Amino acid sequence: MIGFVIKIIACITMILDHIKYAIPITNNYFTQYLGRISFPLFAFLVTEGYVHTSDLKRYYKRLILFACISQIPFMLFRTLVGKWQMLNIMFTLLLGLTAILIYDKGKNKIISCLAVIVIIYLGKVLRVDYGWWGVAIIFVIYLFRNKKILLSISYIILSTVYYYLTFGNALLKLKNMYYLIFTIVPIIFILIYNGKQGRKIKYFFYAFYPVHMIILYLLSYITF
Repeated sequence: MIGFVIKIIACITMILDHIKYAIPITNNYFTQYLGRISFPLFAFLVTEGYVHTSDLKRYYKRLILFACISQIPFMLFRTLVGKWQMLNIMFTLLLGLTAILIYDKGKNKIISCLAVIVIIYLGKVLRVDYGWWGVAIIFVIYLFRNKKILLSISYIILSTVYYYLTFGNALLKLKNMYYLIFTIVPIIFILIYNGKQGRKIKYFFYAFYPVHMIILYLLSYITF
């Protein structure tokens, strides 16, 4: 599977996850489950961006720029949910990228690992979308990108811990287990990725995030 297809899947499943807030009639468990596929794919794509970029500073600046651009659309969109005091997913990706960079460039791996733990915790403190888990998943995907078995095991363990902390013993209920199962599904796409990026429409995918939230926010006034 090429990178372009993974981006398309990530965008489509994100829309399926978000559309229920603008068009309530679309709200059902199936679209919510499919929505769990989106973020892990974006997490994977940011690690690929780090590995393949020819200009890390420019890549970093681009993420910062779109994180800032996306914040107001994100907060407007989140008012439909009732919880808008958060940082958007671009900031999650930025923290994950920072964790990778510190680990990769640090001379002392013990200190680097401690710094990574601090950054993962910052995901919770700063209230970025997907919190500590979002940052941790990005780092784990990068750390084990060439070790498929370790990647799969660590990804599943992290996801299970995340949902157990979210649902507690209620995780054993079938509807909650589906959240976990569909969150694990993206690892399949990641494992069959062939290393080829495919068609490049770089800025479209950056712009897609804030634009789709603005559209859904405006749609909510028509449908409510």
